[in-house]
Amino acid sequence: MQFLNNDTIAAIGTPLGEGGICVVRMSGPSSFAIADRIFTGRKRLSSCDTHTIHHGYIFDPQTGERVDEVLLSLFKAPRTYTCENLIEISGHGGIVPASMILQVLINSGARLAGPGEFTKRAFINGRIDLLQAEAVGELIRARTNACARASLRQLDGECSAQIEEIREKTIQIIALIEVTLDFTEEDLPDMDNTTFLKQLLPVQNSLVRLIKSSHEFRVLRDGLRVALIGKPNVGKSSILNRLVSKDRAIVHQESGTTRDTIEETVDIRGVPITFVDTAGIRKSSNTVEQQGITRSREELQKADIQLAVFDASNPPDKDDQSLIELLAEYSPISILNKCDLETYNTEAFSNLIGSGEIVKTSATIGVGIEELIDSVVNIGQYNPAMLETGLVANARQVELLKGARVSLEQGIKVLKEGSGAEIAAIDLRDCVQYLGGLLGKDIGDSILDRVFAQFCIGK
Repeated sequence: MQFLNNDTIAAIGTPLGEGGICVVRMSGPSSFAIADRIFTGRKRLSSCDTHTIHHGYIFDPQTGERVDEVLLSLFKAPRTYTCENLIEISGHGGIVPASMILQVLINSGARLAGPGEFTKRAFINGRIDLLQAEAVGELIRARTNACARASLRQLDGECSAQIEEIREKTIQIIALIEVTLDFTEEDLPDMDNTTFLKQLLPVQNSLVRLIKSSHEFRVLRDGLRVALIGKPNVGKSSILNRLVSKDRAIVHQESGTTRDTIEETVDIRGVPITFVDTAGIRKSSNTVEQQGITRSREELQKADIQLAVFDASNPPDKDDQSLIELLAEYSPISILNKCDLETYNTEAFSNLIGSGEIVKTSATIGVGIEELIDSVVNIGQYNPAMLETGLVANARQVELLKGARVSLEQGIKVLKEGSGAEIAAIDLRDCVQYLGGLLGKDIGDSILDRVFAQFCIGK
């Protein structure tokens, strides 16, 4: 399968801006020849050992001027990131040095790499499968340590091995079905629908576990959005400050201090959670406050989890009742705040709220904050223990996983109904094709282009 021309590509591998160093990469058959033309060192690079570093200068062959003093790393195929001859030039950090080095490479015969083209070549040349290639992008975009670790495990091939095992077992069952059909007159023991079902059910269980883990990692990658909703002066801003462990929102006894949404993202048990403090919801004739209330209602709809905050040191009023009615279509966590005050009484609010999760807190002294975090984790339906295994699934992978599951379930249904196993084999072949698509087997240029278009140029 050939998707690329046999040419040499180059790109800046580090973010543009001031820094200690910049790295410019070059990969392809002409890498060493180009490097020999623009690099002055102690000996010709093409005669050097692989995986060695050389000190020297990059110069412009057209003008003879030095461009930068660099360290040049040389890697000979196939033991490289792309499985091609690869050069990495480490120069002084900054927009100008990096751009000048890149321009010299392009003027000397390389072309500018496309988005993700280095990783794309690693996939095409067989060093990694497509699932591992996509893990590179996830690793770069990781916002928490847990997400980075999960992406690294996927890059190491752990998830690919799970999918390949499911795929191979399904292929083996298809082969058994075909053997039964081809040798109907032979004495083949235990070759019936019951036998096929016994072998398919463990495959189905493995696929279901993988799909469940992909949900966990969607939360891990994309995070959760949590909105604090309530009437003015119930302690929403104080609770936000406790949750994010800093004074992010202004806290004042005067009601209506928060007029716009304030958000802060923190890493909680490996997952990025964005807490959003909203303007107090109540009836108001103030135009500015009305705009804040409108944004609070919009945030309520966008949030994955709603935290309804009440001041339980005062009896519930009409604004509290209106908030409960507003949240009727959601499943909020109700927070009865200010439990440090002598007038604190939860009974009236508990009766008003009815069923649902209730957490008692004091934002002033920090009581109940850990319990609140536990509730957010539970409502968010992610299991921190599952973050150590499973699949970091993007939209493409989720679609293929669902297709594999539906096809497998349809094949199992056919067998359970007693229909011919050859009909079930059709569905099982579809399942194998979906699983192969996850790993990058038998896919076209358009899919690859869509996958790698999300990468940065230098990767």
